[in-house]
Amino acid sequence: MEDMRERGVLISRIGPHDNVLKMRPPLVFTHEHADLLLEHLDATLSALAR
Repeated sequence: MEDMRERGVLISRIGPHDNVLKMRPPLVFTHEHADLLLEHLDATLSALAR
């Protein structure tokens, strides 16, 4: 979560066990924003897998 926040993605944990990630995109969300989000998510998950 901290890595995603550092990359500028608003994210939080929800659920009874804090096991669900909730992303909050802005109301104006373009294809470029979606590509950037997926790029950052991929980089974060790849770093966790190391």
